[in-house]
Amino acid sequence: MALKENLKAIKTEINTEEQFLENFIKGERFIRKYKLYFVSFVIIFVLWLIVSFIMDTIKESNVKESNEIYANLLIKNDDKALLDRLKDKNLNLYAIFLMQKLAKNPMDTQILQELNALSENEKVEPLFRNIIALANNDKSIFLKDYAKILEAYMLLEQKKIEEANVLLAQIKSNTPLEQIAKNFKHYQGISQ
Repeated sequence: MALKENLKAIKTEINTEEQFLENFIKGERFIRKYKLYFVSFVIIFVLWLIVSFIMDTIKESNVKESNEIYANLLIKNDDKALLDRLKDKNLNLYAIFLMQKLAKNPMDTQILQELNALSENEKVEPLFRNIIALANNDKSIFLKDYAKILEAYMLLEQKKIEEANVLLAQIKSNTPLEQIAKNFKHYQGISQ
């Protein structure tokens, strides 16, 4: 009996080793077959990591430099060289700086012209372009409901209730400004 059991144990052990070798050979064939794809994937992944790291480092450096230039401009308001560097580095910060200068001196035509040019520049973020357009009393696509509220308010001050009602009716019901429009209608006796 012991001999039969020993033979069975040896047989199962050989079968296990055979299956192990068979799976190893299948795996080796699979790796050989798709070796180029694996290597390509690893190379592309490593290159992507390197490029992402470099791009993030450059972006972070540009942001830091732009912030330093902006901080220096807040101290030295009229430094033309710093202003030009800020304009080259970050048009959005440049637009903010010009808006601050315009708030201090609203009649400065040179700043108004520069802001008008920036409002048409595609490199400036759309939100800033719309804010600049609204500040220059131009039509702003993004802030059109806000502009309608302001225009309706001016009409209500002039007692032009019907014209204000037409403007307030154009404000969509799903905007945050809907409640303000309803309040304007209510307080001026305009029925809803």
